[in-house]
Amino acid sequence: MLNQQTDERRSSERVSWQGQVQMLPLILLPPVLPSLQQARGQDLSESGLQVRSERALPLKSTVLIEMQAPNHPEGIQVIGSVIWVSPAATEQHWYLGIEFSDVGESACHGIQALLKR
Repeated sequence: MLNQQTDERRSSERVSWQGQVQMLPLILLPPVLPSLQQARGQDLSESGLQVRSERALPLKSTVLIEMQAPNHPEGIQVIGSVIWVSPAATEQHWYLGIEFSDVGESACHGIQALLKR
């Protein structure tokens, strides 16, 4: 796993957050075809999200992210792009760093509520 002391990539404070995430690639670099992917959120900040996924996405892929949250039955939806990819040490999984690029007002409030937990 990433050493969060020396491998910090975010400009906003992050918190540990375990949650279900769905990712839908919108703009991809070949050879990936658009398909809905299930992933697990690892941590969260106002500017991005780290997820654990069974598949890697290419760097700079644009994705629609939907985070499941108890107080938001419809989910929290944001658009972001993959800014880093790292293989998991012991499993057939990948860690992906997603930087948010389009966060609506409702999503912003939802993310802030998750950060306060």
